[in-house]
This record gives sequence, structure tokens and C-alpha cells, in this order.
Amino acid sequence: MSFRLRTTLLLSILFSSCNAVTIYTTLASGYATTSAAYPISSNGAYNQEVLSPPTPPTGLSQQWAAKIQPANTLANLSISHKGNFIGFSVELSVVGQVLGVNSSFLQPPFLNHLANIKERAGAGPIVRIGGNTQDQATMYNKTFLDGDDPQMISKYQPTVNGNPTGTPEVDFAVELFYAMGNITKLLNVDWYFGLQFINPYNNTNALEAATIIQEVLGDHLISLQLGNEPDLYADHKKRPSNYSIQDYFSEYVYYLSSLDASGAPNKKTILGPSVATGPWSCQDLINAGYLTEFQNYLNVWGLMHYPSENCPGLQSMTSQQVLPTFLTHSSALAYSAEFAPIVPEVMAAGLPIVILETNTASCGGFPGLSDAFTSSLWAIDNALMLAATNISTFLLHVGGHGENYNPFTPPPTNISSTYGWTTGAVYYAALAVAETFGSSNASQIVDMNLPSEFRPGYAIYEDGLPTRVALINYASDDTGASDYDAVIQIAGTTVPNHVNVRYLSAPSVSEKYNITWAGQTMGGQFESDGRLQGTQETKTIECDQANNQCIVPMRAPSFALVFLTDDAMARSTTPQGSASLTFATTATTDDRLMIAPSVLAKMNGSGGPVNTRPVGNTGKSQSSAGISRSSFTPVLNLLCGVIMGCLLVLV
Repeated sequence: MSFRLRTTLLLSILFSSCNAVTIYTTLASGYATTSAAYPISSNGAYNQEVLSPPTPPTGLSQQWAAKIQPANTLANLSISHKGNFIGFSVELSVVGQVLGVNSSFLQPPFLNHLANIKERAGAGPIVRIGGNTQDQATMYNKTFLDGDDPQMISKYQPTVNGNPTGTPEVDFAVELFYAMGNITKLLNVDWYFGLQFINPYNNTNALEAATIIQEVLGDHLISLQLGNEPDLYADHKKRPSNYSIQDYFSEYVYYLSSLDASGAPNKKTILGPSVATGPWSCQDLINAGYLTEFQNYLNVWGLMHYPSENCPGLQSMTSQQVLPTFLTHSSALAYSAEFAPIVPEVMAAGLPIVILETNTASCGGFPGLSDAFTSSLWAIDNALMLAATNISTFLLHVGGHGENYNPFTPPPTNISSTYGWTTGAVYYAALAVAETFGSSNASQIVDMNLPSEFRPGYAIYEDGLPTRVALINYASDDTGASDYDAVIQIAGTTVPNHVNVRYLSAPSVSEKYNITWAGQTMGGQFESDGRLQGTQETKTIECDQANNQCIVPMRAPSFALVFLTDDAMARSTTPQGSASLTFATTATTDDRLMIAPSVLAKMNGSGGPVNTRPVGNTGKSQSSAGISRSSFTPVLNLLCGVIMGCLLVLV
């Protein structure tokens, strides 16, 4: 890093930190760009496979009617949704790379990826920590030493691993909860957390974790996941081969009885049944009495579901062969149909329904598909269809470098001082859906049932009035022959004199990085710091009120979000007139001052190179995220002194 850049960064930290707990906005230089030779890796997140787009559909008209019906005529209009509908599920074993090393050393690119959602949604992003690695994870009241920094995660490969995902076993420190609290302080994030369930009859550690995380996160802890995919426990060798639903119920009863006797402040904070909808269906569990037996503890109905299998030994098709099945609305209809039958009964029990973990395919997804524009369109269509089915949340899974489907991936440690993150194509879906629902927290949605599976559309309503239309063109065709004009009409009234349109576009469904949302991009491989690059583009289209129609061009392939009113667009637009909420980064992660925003929001701090903080160090006098500003003042003073000393040395 140059002397001038380092001095600018130090000054930006100094003047923000010495006044208040704030976020500095002076932006440091970006990561290495295409002038550098990237390390080409065969790992899933960096695979170089590019698929051939499928043959475009034929016989479709180049004009397509999309008629919006009055809300009071729609029996299937959804519940109200928030703009944070798409969130992220982070595998426990990778939180040290994704969230940060510890509560004082958070990853600015991760914060930026979340900040993009918050600014559009008007609500804090939703993040789940868990996955296959949660079930055997043990909590420790001290951090782990590895190099210069105290770590909040320690992981190792077991000698016997029956899990086809090949995930490691994990130990974690209480420090993880403080890191989560710091992130909440910055971005108002709400959390799901997965507790170990490998031996429910020896659950002391899990109960301690449940108590501490509730004290630290307060109301920002949505729910605790008890067990991960119990219907696969027998297959993954976590239980005997004859493990049954009744065995699961017995374990649940014992654990929840222990929870009653523990000091956990909130007992009704369990997410279940956490099945993978494999050997056991949700209906199987309902029929066995799950809802009625555990209703006093459940606050969320949650499950994990991938539309396709790509685990070793379970693959039935290659990426190229399966590609066309992801480029049709029929895929979204089939996905939502798996849950539709249980939605009325679960909602009648007062529980929101959450897809706690999903992505294009299990075990990291398909190379060339899960990391391409196909996944962007797939995730948008599936998220909106699930929302129309009254599912409340859709969390895209984030794994390690071996996964093809990651929404975002930090660089491998050995090149992290030079290269940036890689934003996956599927991440753009989170931006598009956040703007589709906007910040009113009152958006309802309905599938418009357009006649082609390659051209789906949705209408979005607020307070009983149509405010947005979401359109997809799944065809991949650079000749222009598969482009079409969507003719938007409004039944019972006339269209506005104009509409505003934002497009998600790419040259083809196989494109990985040349993807733009409203003219902005997250950059290429190893080029992202989590901030959008470029100028936002919104197209204004004049409407024909005399004929009650607005004609919206739909290039192949693309997604279009059509704002029917200027107010609706304002509710989906990042705040103007103030600095965008971003976290500046440097190209050198060895520079500890790069994480100034996380330091400034530091909660309870670390007690030295090995943290032996008492587990009860979160009192009721602290905020709902467990943060005490008064306890942080000495840290600010120390930081200011250190920075001034650094400046004197540099000068």
C-alpha cells in the first residue's frame, strides 16, 4: 500500500473513531484488477467451466400481454413480504473466512454485500449460521490461537466422515456471538443459529450456547435451529440405520425438557423441523404430531431443500444436461409445489415458513450453472414463486472454496493480501428481489400465470394497489430473435403515463461476471469488495394511456423490474442525499487498520491474545444486540492514540 493511501485511510479512521461510533466513508483503492494475472484454480468457486446455452424456444410471439388484475379480485394474493426476503445461510465451518477472524476483525466485503440488501430492503438482512458442521460443533469460552489473531473457529477433518458433503468438524468460541452482535450493530442483521444435536442426551454445551447467544443478540436472534436435516441422519451415519421420526421426537422432548430447566431467557425460540425433505416429508412430521407436540417451543417452521442433487454418487446428469431445467418457470412451480400443501396448516399454527438453506443443487451446485447468470434468473423466479406461496424467507447457502454456488467467496488465504472477493451470479438475485419488494414491508405478490414457461411474470401490490411488475425472459439468444415486448395493462383502470424499469442482464445464461443490475456490477473473479461498481441506470418508458398499455422491451436473457409509480421506485432505491452505507477496504488484509468499521462498533472486546471472557458478560443494561457504548470508550481512546503514533512514524 502506498504512503499516501495508507495515510488517507488512517485519517479516515481517526476522524470517525475519535468522535463517535461511526462508519468511515473515505474509500481506499480497490483490489487488483485485470492487469494482474489471476491464480486460476480448479476449485468450485473459481471453476472455469462455461456451458453452451440451450437452444432458444421457438414459436413465441414478440409481443406478450401482461395484464394486472385488481387486488380485490385475487383469491391467491400472498401475505405481506419484506425486502430482505432473500438472505444468506453461512456454513459454520467458513464463518472465520466470511464474517471475520474475530469480533474485532470483520470482513468489510461481507459487510458490503449485506449493506447492499439493507439499503434496498429498508430492513436488516437475514443470515443463518449453521449447516452440516453445526451438529457436532462444540462451544468454548476462549478463542483459538492461529498466527497473530485470536480465531473464533477451529476445524479439523474427522477420521470417519459419513457425510457426502465432506464437511469438517468444528469448534467455535463465544467470540462468534460477539462478532455476530457487532455485525448487527452495523447493519441491523437478524440471525438464525444452529445448535449441535449429535448427542441430544448430552446437551449441556448446546444449552449454554442457547443461553449466551440469546443474551448477546437479544431480539436480533430470530430462532435457534435444533438439529440439521435429521431425516438424513441415518444416511450420514449420525444415527443408526433404523432411526425414525419417533426416535427424533424422543430426542426433541429430552432436549426441550432440558431447555426448560436451563437459564435460557426465551424458550419459544426453536426453529423446526429442519428436515431436508428427503426420507421424511413435512406432511409426515405434521401427521406424526410435530406441530401440536412442540407448539410451545416453536417460533419458525424451517426446512432445507435443494431442487437438484449433485453429491458424490447421487449425480444423475452433468451441468450441461441439467441446464435447460433451470431455465423455465416450471422449475419454480415444482419447487414451491413441494411445500404448498402444508402452508395453510403451518400458518394456522402461527408459524412463518422459512427455507433455511437452499441453492441450485446440493453439495456445492453445478459448475458452469450455479455460478452463471442461469442461477440469477433461477433464484429470482424461485424466490418470487415461494413468496407467492406464502413462504417468508429464502436463504442462499454459502460454503467454502469448493462450492460452485456461493453468492460471495473470499479469496484463498494465501492470496488474500493481493486479491479481492468473488461475487457469484446468484447474489444479484438478492439485489433484484430486495427492490421487487422494497422497503414498505407491505408488498404482496401473485404469479400472473403468463402462458409461456420461458416468460414468467409477477405483479406486486402495496395497500391493495399494483406498484411493480417483475418479468423474466429465460431465453438465451444474442440474435435478437428471442427478445420480446411485454405489453403491461391494468384491468379496471388505466396505466400511468410512464413507468420506470431496471434490468438485470447478461450476454447469455452462461455468463459468470459480465452481469449488471440497473447498469451496475459487482466485478469479476477476485475483483469484488462487495460494493456495486458503475452508475445506476433506470429507464423511463412512456405509456399509451389511450390504449391502456405500457410496452417494456425484454431482451434475451434478462429480468425486468417495472415500477408503476415513482413512489414505488423511491421505496426500492438506496437513500439519496447521504453517503451510501459501505465499508472501505484495502488490498492488504495484513493491515489491521483495514477493519476500522468493525473496531468502531466493537462490543465486549477480546481479553488479550487468548480470550477468557466470562460467559455472562452481557448485562440487561446493554442494547438488544448486547453492545455497550460506555464500555467501548477506552478502546476508542487507545485506537486514536495508536493511529496518531502511526501517523508520526509515517511522516
